[in-house]
Amino acid sequence: MTISEQSVSGYEWGCDVKKIIDLGPASLKFQMICDDYNLAQNLNPRDPNWENRQFNEVMFVKRIDAATISVQKSLNGKLKDPPWRAAYCPLKIQRALAEATLRAKMEAKQKAELEQALKDAHPRDGVYAAAGPDFEERCAKFNDIVVTFSGKSITTASNICKIEKTRVQLPDTVRVGADCTLQPAADRDAVSVQHVNTTPDRENLMFKKIDDKSVILWIINNGHFTGDGRKLSYCSDQVQRAYAVQRRAGKQTRN
Repeated sequence: MTISEQSVSGYEWGCDVKKIIDLGPASLKFQMICDDYNLAQNLNPRDPNWENRQFNEVMFVKRIDAATISVQKSLNGKLKDPPWRAAYCPLKIQRALAEATLRAKMEAKQKAELEQALKDAHPRDGVYAAAGPDFEERCAKFNDIVVTFSGKSITTASNICKIEKTRVQLPDTVRVGADCTLQPAADRDAVSVQHVNTTPDRENLMFKKIDDKSVILWIINNGHFTGDGRKLSYCSDQVQRAYAVQRRAGKQTRN
């Protein structure tokens, strides 16, 4: 029980405290939203989303003495079980719990920061084309490159690639290992993406994010990322919408 953080937990259940009501001398009522895996599964084992089910519960806590409290918690909103006594654990246990809680918070923060760094480094999903006088025409054809990190796919002028792994090399650079096949009507002059089995570290594409509107793309050539890369710009919102419509239509046709 951590009143300061508005949380209560037990074996395979945990609750967020939404309201605490003072019932008088040394007595409190907790109104809570709870996750309870055992209860959810027992109520409806066929529910495919049972792990996400939550329950409105209440808990009554009364202090008996400096080290003991009386606890009564509802189950699926009903007070079925009588109150039970709980004793305050020794200071050694309290310190261990505090240290574990702090460690978990730090690990969660580090994980969130890493996930944000990965998100910031990845190019924005959408249609890109090489800058130049025919930029709008290239965009309208959707045939330069389409990046969909959220859908784990990259389409180039010559290849359709399924992203197998990504690795952030620098804060703004992402190396990609993708399983690529030739486009049905590939441009003979377009550079084809080498298979990951023939590339170092099984990485055959690399993006450097300049800003939200532009990236540099390198494609493995003869086993190496060579040259200055190809600078690509994010196409207009109108093009992005048109591509989304085409993609949805393609999915419906396949289904």
